[in-house]
Amino acid sequence: MSDLNFDNKNIDRRPIRVEPDDALYPERVKVIMGNKAPKHLDVVGNTDLLNMAGLGFCGSRKSSPKGLETAQDCADQAAHNNVSVVSGNAAGVDFEAHYNCLKAGGKTILVLPEGINHFRIKKALQSVWDWERVLVVSQFEPNEPWKAFRAMTRNQLIIALSRAMIVIEAGEKGGTLNAGKETLKSGLPLYVAQYQDMSVDARGNQMLLDMGALKLAKSRSTNRANLAKVFESMKEDRLIKSLPQQGDLL
Repeated sequence: MSDLNFDNKNIDRRPIRVEPDDALYPERVKVIMGNKAPKHLDVVGNTDLLNMAGLGFCGSRKSSPKGLETAQDCADQAAHNNVSVVSGNAAGVDFEAHYNCLKAGGKTILVLPEGINHFRIKKALQSVWDWERVLVVSQFEPNEPWKAFRAMTRNQLIIALSRAMIVIEAGEKGGTLNAGKETLKSGLPLYVAQYQDMSVDARGNQMLLDMGALKLAKSRSTNRANLAKVFESMKEDRLIKSLPQQGDLL
C-alpha cells in the first residue's frame, strides 16, 4: 500500500494505492479476474467496504422512469439489509443506486471509468455524502481520462467486487448487456429485472434471461422488487467461500 502524489483538489481526502500483495486488496478480485486483475487500485474513503458483501448495479445512462424506479427500490432494500451497493458513478441507473443507498443510510462503492484525479463528488450526491459510508475506486493511472473502453473495463471490476449483479435495463447492445454476459461467464448470480413490456427500453434484459440469468420481478405482497433470493444467494458467496465475512447479512 502506498501514498502517491495524487493531485485532486476537488476532494478533502487523500487517495492511497492498493496493490495485489497488500492485505487490503480483495482476494475475490484476484480469483474472479485472474490475470486480468488490476495491477493496482487507487482508493479513497472507507476501505472496509472492499470486503463487505456487495450488490452490483448495471443499467443505462438513459434509463426509463420504470428502470430508475427499480434501481431506487433495489438500492434502498440493499441499504436496509447491510449490503453495499457497487456501481459505476455514471448518470442514470448508477446515480440512482448510489444516491438512494446513501439516502437510506447504506454504504456504496463508486468504481470509476477514469483515473482518480478526475473524481468529483456530484452536486446531487453532496447532501447524502458520508466518507465513512463511501469508497471511491479506480484501477487506472490517476490522470487517465474517461474512454469508452475504460468504462467497459471498469465493469469487470464492478462484477469482481460484487457477490451478485442486478441488470436494471439493457439494450440490444452496449456496456450493460456486455456486463451481464460477463457476469454469467464469471459464475456469479445475475438477476435481471423483468418488466411487463421489455420491447423498447429493456430488450437486452430478455436476451440475458434467455442466456440463463435469473428473473427479478415485483413481489405481489409488497409491490416492490423481490430481492429475497438475491440476498440469500449473496450469503452463500458461492465463488469465494473462504473470504472473511466483514459484511454479514441480516
